[in-house]
Amino acid sequence: MTHGTLRCLLGATLVLAGMMAWSQPAGAQDTTSTGAITGVVVEEGQGEPLPGANVRIKGTSEGTSTDLNGRYRLDGLAPGAYDLVFSFVGFQRKIVTGVEVAAGGTAELEVALAEETAALQEVVVSAQAARDTEAGLLKERAAASAVSNAVSAETIGRAGAGTAAGAMSLVTGASLVEGKYVNVRGLQGRYVDTQLNGSDLPSTDPDGNSVALDVFPSSLIDNVVTTKTFTPERPGNFTGGSIDITTKSFPDERFATLSVSTSFNSEVGIGGSMLRPVGGLRSLPSAADDADLPESEPPYFAGDVDRKMQALTAVTEAFRTPVSPRQDEIIGNRSVEASFGDQFTVFGDQPLGVIASGSYEKSFSGYTDGTTARFNQAGLESETLNPDAEYTTQRGVEETLASGLLGLSLQPNPQHELGLRLLYTRDREAEARIERGSLPRDLTGGARFQTRVSRTTVRSVASAEVKGTHRFGPGDESIRVEWSASGSEATRDEPDYRFFSNQFETLPNGDTAYAISPSIFPPPERYFRNLTERTWVGDASVEVPLGSATLTTGGRFRTKTREFRERIFRHGATNAAQFNGSPDAYVNEKAGIIGEDEQGTPQFGTYVLDFTEPRNNYDGDQTVGAGFLMAETPLPGLSAVTVTGGVRVEYTDMSIETLGDPPRRGTFSGADLLPSANLRWALRDDMNLRLAYGRTIARPTFREFAPFESFQFVGDYFERGNPDLNRTRVHNFDLRWEWFPRPGELLSASVFYKDFTDPIERTIDPEAAANNEITYVNRSSARVYGVELEARKRLGGLASWLQHVQAGGNLTLTQSQVSRPEDVVEAIRAFDVNADDTRPLQGQSPYILNLNVGYENPDSGTNVNVFYNRFGDRLDTVTRNGADLFEQGRSMIDLNASQRLLRGVRAKVSVKNVLNNEEVVSQSFKGTEYVNDLRPLGRTVSVGVSYSF
Repeated sequence: MTHGTLRCLLGATLVLAGMMAWSQPAGAQDTTSTGAITGVVVEEGQGEPLPGANVRIKGTSEGTSTDLNGRYRLDGLAPGAYDLVFSFVGFQRKIVTGVEVAAGGTAELEVALAEETAALQEVVVSAQAARDTEAGLLKERAAASAVSNAVSAETIGRAGAGTAAGAMSLVTGASLVEGKYVNVRGLQGRYVDTQLNGSDLPSTDPDGNSVALDVFPSSLIDNVVTTKTFTPERPGNFTGGSIDITTKSFPDERFATLSVSTSFNSEVGIGGSMLRPVGGLRSLPSAADDADLPESEPPYFAGDVDRKMQALTAVTEAFRTPVSPRQDEIIGNRSVEASFGDQFTVFGDQPLGVIASGSYEKSFSGYTDGTTARFNQAGLESETLNPDAEYTTQRGVEETLASGLLGLSLQPNPQHELGLRLLYTRDREAEARIERGSLPRDLTGGARFQTRVSRTTVRSVASAEVKGTHRFGPGDESIRVEWSASGSEATRDEPDYRFFSNQFETLPNGDTAYAISPSIFPPPERYFRNLTERTWVGDASVEVPLGSATLTTGGRFRTKTREFRERIFRHGATNAAQFNGSPDAYVNEKAGIIGEDEQGTPQFGTYVLDFTEPRNNYDGDQTVGAGFLMAETPLPGLSAVTVTGGVRVEYTDMSIETLGDPPRRGTFSGADLLPSANLRWALRDDMNLRLAYGRTIARPTFREFAPFESFQFVGDYFERGNPDLNRTRVHNFDLRWEWFPRPGELLSASVFYKDFTDPIERTIDPEAAANNEITYVNRSSARVYGVELEARKRLGGLASWLQHVQAGGNLTLTQSQVSRPEDVVEAIRAFDVNADDTRPLQGQSPYILNLNVGYENPDSGTNVNVFYNRFGDRLDTVTRNGADLFEQGRSMIDLNASQRLLRGVRAKVSVKNVLNNEEVVSQSFKGTEYVNDLRPLGRTVSVGVSYSF
């Protein structure tokens, strides 16, 4: 997104803010002595909102009509009981009596109107309590066209989840990766689409497709819906699920929340010490861009020796900064979050909804006894894997996350709504790591290896969206038009990524000898990386009623560009500069000219040369155009069966080009026809049977497509993209039975099957000279199939003393198969004759189990909840000898409790990872387990207090 565009969008924000300055809160004429009634009017049996329905206080002319989403609000009501009349053309009129309104309060009332028939008369009912949020969400799920799962704001609060990420662990078939990215049905990154209020979100991880859900505070979320079957109005690039985070748009009444908390991780402690990076450059020094920088070691300069000597001196001195991490004292984690929402009136009587949120969090994590190792197979007859590297790992991470969200919704009249949403997040992660151990392939005897990494990564996402919803025409014959336009910019800046490696050995006299061996591992290096990704999206759709059927058509255009730049600088040394064990002294004290030789020529100690590889820099662009046609209709003669079907056409044009000489280019383009059919059979009012088919695709990410190399540390794998990748095509089949016995309760069972063509996987390159390069390849085919079971139950019906207890759980059982190529099967069977010719799909778990039980007493304000999550081993990296790397399954138990102290004040405490499980990646070879990575996670204990009104 250009700065000019951002200025225009910010200008629009200021205009709307100006409206607020000349406005007053809706119903603000006397909020302390009067009250309000608010709610939604829906179609009975379907749960669909009825826009334009009339709401009137019986016996008076005072009333209103519902908006596009079936919402209504009556303000300025004196305390007392009211009878309300609800009516809509073609529907049975309903009177609700005894709606109690308190001074300063808001009564919530949902009303369902039945279609009018000759046998129906006016219905009079008594008012019921405000709708249960979770029950309301299940009602919407029951009426939805597609197979879906959802988590409401009520459940998010009960789970003690501060963000959308914490809530997703409750979704059937979903699991978290790195605490913020989501796998759905065992499918990762490219197979999961993430939206905010129905519009695409940019990835907060520019290396992939995944969106970090930990940047969305729970106080602004109404619900998170995960759609698992494809319908044509949705983008076709999801297979596991499409996650839509819905924020509050028109608050029923003013709300404001403020929460503060502090926490600590047991691996770090309270006020403990942690490995942290020191110093570092915030940007590439200007001296590094000098065109006269020498390309060879001193004193072997070509051309103007004096000028090159000056240039080399200037750039070497510019890089004089600490390079070695150090232990440092820290205090506990802390976070603060504030949110606000209200409804104002502008231009006389037009409602303007406002929501805003800001959050700030600083956290520390790390460990001192991790394990990092890499193994290879020496030969076909080998009975073991030989280590290439075996390190003890010490790591520390300091993360600072700031985010802000502003949403404005304006209703010029009840049939039209305009919205503006601005989102900004910034995440700064400072990482320090020290690896010590052996390099058996290169170092023998008592020689040991040590590498240090200091890295600061700053990620930011700026996103803006404008959207509109409009209805034209009367009642249920109206045409609905929706449109949106959004732009986003995601950046990732690594200003001084420092590596310093050396070997050391204890001598017989007790001294330690140090050395830097460029023939074995790279000399000290500094990386400067910058990535910018910009995305523009435009959407439009038109929904036309045709009797009992509805026809929807529309289109989308999206363009995305990415620019990646990397500069590499290396610290070299002459014989006059020997490494004595201190990286900082080597880079700083011995840098530049340290004397003269016998001829009086200036003598360098350490110096800096530019080792940038232009081929590691690239530009990429992707354009996707789409159009769709969809119809929803009951089957003739079988009104209980609703069919939603149609087709979507998506055209993709993707290209990438490196800056090397010659440049390397990768492209693919083509159109995809994506048909879809969803059938919902209402067996009873509270029971559905669903059958669905859809064809979807998954495109490679820019990182997977770009042929540049990168690595994390010495001894680890090099990673290289593949510009010859093709998109993945998937056929999806789903069958689900679901029963909603009581409000807020659910039983469901699902089976699903997915057939992949050209799935993309991360794998060790079988053609690389050494067994240490990872790339991305298209496999010929894969299959994923499984079963999902889900249950939610309020236990008050079993015994009165259980009235405040609720329990739930879900289980996903999945099998996946990827056919190994014949040459790979032949190579594996050379040492394992029983090796299978298939294996699991990368990232897929054989099972995911979620269980929860909670106690919630509204009278005492006490909430206690326990959540259990378990996933099975999931494939991490594919190897060429069949000894694939798996992330080992683990169990996680989280406890959280909160207690109301005063009105609006609540205290909270939580313990995450009660079992103190570790993250482990390993591989098995001939019955022996080899651990590649072991990362202690520790327990996280948090306490906090929140205030809301």
